[in-house]
Amino acid sequence: MPITMSAAEVWVHPSGSCAYLSTIADRVYAIDITDVTHPKIVDSMMTNARIVNDVMTTEDGKYGVFSREGASDRKNGIVVFDASNPCHPKPVSEYTQTVSGGVHSSYVYRGHAYITDDATGSMRVIDIQDPLHPREVARWQTEQTEAGRYLHDIMVVDGLAYLAYWNDGLVILDVGNGMRGGSPTNPQFVSQFKYDLTATYARVWQLFGQGFVRGTHTAWRQGRYVFVGDEVYAAHPYKGLQDGNNLTFGRLHVIDVSDITKPREVAWYEPTDGGVHNVWVVGDTLYLGNYQGGARAVDISGDLKGDLLREGREMSWILTVDSLGHRRAPFAWGAVVRDGNIFVPDINTGLWILRLEAKQPPVP
Repeated sequence: MPITMSAAEVWVHPSGSCAYLSTIADRVYAIDITDVTHPKIVDSMMTNARIVNDVMTTEDGKYGVFSREGASDRKNGIVVFDASNPCHPKPVSEYTQTVSGGVHSSYVYRGHAYITDDATGSMRVIDIQDPLHPREVARWQTEQTEAGRYLHDIMVVDGLAYLAYWNDGLVILDVGNGMRGGSPTNPQFVSQFKYDLTATYARVWQLFGQGFVRGTHTAWRQGRYVFVGDEVYAAHPYKGLQDGNNLTFGRLHVIDVSDITKPREVAWYEPTDGGVHNVWVVGDTLYLGNYQGGARAVDISGDLKGDLLREGREMSWILTVDSLGHRRAPFAWGAVVRDGNIFVPDINTGLWILRLEAKQPPVP
């Protein structure tokens, strides 16, 4: 489904009837997906922003939150919306007081929104149990370093928050699990896994020069592993390239957290044709947006060790590009999976809905 502007994140309402597609612009589209072969835009939420990066509902689907960056009045933050009528969501309140510098990512979990604060590089916890009156109840951040502090993404599972801290790797907090006495109002440090980003991407420096952008971008907990993805941009695009994409790279680190106080890297997956942006895991399959490499599925069954690409664990991929997008080049953002359908937003070409078919035996 093409749109006339750049797509960002997608979220499927718990009812399964509608999906929300945010944009690198000023709106969130509501898309009727009752017939996934013919998705159609049925409504939208407009806001004062240049980027609506993230959107997610509460577990019961009654309310949702989307993030804002680049507001003309410099009041960014988050917007809380009523999603009780899934295909016709309505904004009901906003929170800007301590996050007017911008919110890049948010994660909704048990009545709270765990959000990133662009201005300070901190995590803010916003109580949305009264959706009309959201309020901040906690703040947590790493120590400031020479490299700067920036929090990019958050996931919360079983009372543990997994923070993708751009220069500081993976940080795990107790926000209600109890192992450190943490709660939403009193996050407590559990552990950290930090690695040398510059050394990891020495090849990017060698090929495209100093000044490349790199950082810990996303984290997803599944079983005993946390899948941690990096976002890496070359210092400059290809010379002479018109209407194309920036050059992106990235590695997906597989972190064993069997002992969550001592996370350790046991495997990695690094595609050769694009980056690792956002991921989604269902069962033994990891789905990801590969930026210029399109959408991808990776087998993560069993024990994960070493180089997963060399092990042949890539299952399938598709270049998310055709003649209908407003730019004819793939730049897949991520993936969300619901009922076997894979929803892939592509910055350039809109929303794709895919299915992973069983591998067919070779024809003799």
